[in-house]
Amino acid sequence: MAYMWFGVSKVRVAVVGVAVAVGLGFGAQLAHGVDTKTYGLLNLFGDTYDRVKRSYVEAVPDEKLVRAALNGLLAALDPESTFLTPSDYKALQEHRGHVYDSLGLVITMQDGEARVIAPLDNTPAARAGLQPGDLIVDISGTPVFGMTLTETIQSLQGAPGSTVDLILVRPGVDPFLVTLTRETVAEPKLTYRLVGGEGYVRIPMFTDTTPAELAAAIDKMRGQAGVNFEGVVLDLRDTPGGPLDAALKVADAFIETGKMVETRGRGDADVKAYTATAGDILKGLPVVVVVDGGTASVAEVVTAALQDRNRGIVVGSKTFGKGSVQTLVPMGDAGYVQLTTATYFTPAGKSINEGVLPGTLVEQARLVLPQSQFPRRTEATLKGALDIPAGGPGGGTAPVERTDPNDYQLTRAFDLLHALSVVHQGRTN
Repeated sequence: MAYMWFGVSKVRVAVVGVAVAVGLGFGAQLAHGVDTKTYGLLNLFGDTYDRVKRSYVEAVPDEKLVRAALNGLLAALDPESTFLTPSDYKALQEHRGHVYDSLGLVITMQDGEARVIAPLDNTPAARAGLQPGDLIVDISGTPVFGMTLTETIQSLQGAPGSTVDLILVRPGVDPFLVTLTRETVAEPKLTYRLVGGEGYVRIPMFTDTTPAELAAAIDKMRGQAGVNFEGVVLDLRDTPGGPLDAALKVADAFIETGKMVETRGRGDADVKAYTATAGDILKGLPVVVVVDGGTASVAEVVTAALQDRNRGIVVGSKTFGKGSVQTLVPMGDAGYVQLTTATYFTPAGKSINEGVLPGTLVEQARLVLPQSQFPRRTEATLKGALDIPAGGPGGGTAPVERTDPNDYQLTRAFDLLHALSVVHQGRTN
């Protein structure tokens, strides 16, 4: 940094120059982008910097002060905007490169605390019962307040087999302690199953391979069910996001035509719409999307696209509301600025930041089957009844449960899928 050559007495002038260059970009903007008030504020920053250098109780390296100032500047904008050193950037790329943090936890920052977006399936965080909306206020004895998002993620990461203590705050309960053992968390994969003629697809996180996995799953289920295939329940609960391109391909697989999402930046020139291409992988069969408070980012893009294009019925509770788009801006050898440059808008023109409201609101609850105080009477219980093997004349097995009886949202989704399938068959016959 050039200001280091001036000495303490001249540091204010140099810092102002650097701040202008960093804050306003290239020199061409200086002529018309700065007013008198802005220069006054930059002078205030320089005076404060100068005072710290001369009077703080301990000597502080220039690099530390500048990076702290940059972090403070970006943190004041939103939780996702941050300054990344080269090592931070490398860690971020590894995080995005198919190996996730050692707890399987996706977080953001809210009011100085780490807020859980969602735990990934079959990870330490999920097994410990962490929920979307939980606030992490302390990590192994260190308060989270004041940390950046990057610093918080680094505090959560660690070697497999090591432990981390989290103090969590959840609405309606006292703060509580959870101890998690870190492990290697691989890229989550799509799973599916077929029960009768009803398909179920679970996307735990969107990845580059998700569109191909979806196509293969539907092809396999359609082949198994044949003409009895009724459609698909698409489970996006606790799905925290992933690459936009992958999510758009998933939405496009179901949608024949029309806008799927729009990104809007600061000016009219920064508006970009993404539209569907012809073709429907289900050929008109119904889709029911299940969402909750852990459905975030591009998972919300898919949800809103299917809902607004009248291609899918959305069931569950309101989604997380993470609709911001980040851009990585190289800053030379110093690192990168990750800056929020746009927001997602649904085809209907609503900001994803508001969350997506399902057309059919179903809060999660536990199903409790009524127990009669009298035994159920059937023909088989009558005296002299015929001895027929279980499953009918041809034998067979007991019916397979469609869902976990404790999963009320998913049960309602399957009920709705079946009803929509009946209506669809009536229209095509």
